[in-house]
Amino acid sequence: MNSFYVLMISFLSIIFCFWDYDTIEMERQKFPSVIELISGNFLRHSPEFYDWRIEDREEKLKKHPDRFDLYDDLAVAYSKTGNDNKAIQIILKKDSISPQNYKTYANLGTFYIHNGQLEKGIEYIDKAIQINPDAHFGREIYQKYLAQYVVSKKEDGTVPLPLSATFRKCLPCPPRDQDNFYSFLLQVYREKHNGQSLSIKKLPDEEVKHAVKGIMGMMKFGNYDSPILLEALGDLLVGSGWAEGARQLAARAYLKASYHPSVSEVKYLYDKKVGYLLYHQFTDRKGDRFTLEDLEKLLKDEIDKGTSFYQNIRNDEIRWIQNGQDPEVEFAKKYYREPILDKTIQKTSVKGHEIEKIYKDIVDYRPENISDRVFIEMPNNSSGRAIDTFQVKEKKIVDQASSHPDGDDRNTIIYKILFPCFGILFVLLVLLYKRKTKP
Repeated sequence: MNSFYVLMISFLSIIFCFWDYDTIEMERQKFPSVIELISGNFLRHSPEFYDWRIEDREEKLKKHPDRFDLYDDLAVAYSKTGNDNKAIQIILKKDSISPQNYKTYANLGTFYIHNGQLEKGIEYIDKAIQINPDAHFGREIYQKYLAQYVVSKKEDGTVPLPLSATFRKCLPCPPRDQDNFYSFLLQVYREKHNGQSLSIKKLPDEEVKHAVKGIMGMMKFGNYDSPILLEALGDLLVGSGWAEGARQLAARAYLKASYHPSVSEVKYLYDKKVGYLLYHQFTDRKGDRFTLEDLEKLLKDEIDKGTSFYQNIRNDEIRWIQNGQDPEVEFAKKYYREPILDKTIQKTSVKGHEIEKIYKDIVDYRPENISDRVFIEMPNNSSGRAIDTFQVKEKKIVDQASSHPDGDDRNTIIYKILFPCFGILFVLLVLLYKRKTKP
């Protein structure tokens, strides 16, 4: 009888496995440092530091024009201060002196992408990958894939936000083939390993971890506030596995992405992506179910901690520069370990059964016309700058079987799940009965 109960519990856990086993603590074990990157609670330099570095490296280059590392330092400093055109000029000069260098092409590709010249950026990242495909833990490979994904979304030189705004009309089901960065990488993986075969249903766990690590690297060493990077990170975290996926971290990433452009339509669509995740909460045993307002309070508290940590670094660097000290040396002395945010357990004042009611109307519709979303201009701008607003048209999809030609509404899904359950339960009971009645 014990084995029967174990079997039934295992079976039910497979079916109802949304957020039960996906608490924030477990997500952080699987994807460490994601919260810190989203909230800005990580080691990074101030604008004042990069202004100092520009002066320092220009002086050193006058004395040591053959030190190629100084070109890279100087170019990165200009890029960090928003002058990607100058960064490109410096690296092109380095390339004319010492061609075919991995670091040159990796940096040049990054600067072109930051400057909105995605196709040219991909060209140079390809050159860097050919020279050294494993450098930077393969970050350039995923930078290339992300740039290709963004290019695929461009319309008339602009990129929509969110990049992916397709929503399922079947709320209780896990996502299948969504048009997002995860599905883009899945198609790339299929083409690499099995042509156009659809037999590969998901990315291997290791591939997802590499991709997440690549995006995190771009956030840490590039622009951690970029809505494009945050959305891509959220797509990967959700796609990492419906039962094991890091949906609480993904929800934070999408929510943070909505803060960058101060356009209500953009936030509205990102909130819908968050709402879809919150709809599928089943954490009664290991935490409360919470609302978008609850999540936003947690995220803002985490961002406040990140801002405070960064401000301390900035104050230190300004003081060191004013005192004539070397901020690079002083930084290394004081900050030698990445900070870790305290674990935050979700809390809510909303009763568990009210969650579906709250998010049903938020999630159960999708954009009528993707071209009517908000677009960001790419040429001569970093991702996320210069926003043009277009009217967002929404079409409500009625939650009735007649409006779901595929029959994928909530009641249909419940029947699809329950009938097999009852059938398996019946078979198990028969087998158990026969076993007991044997002489």
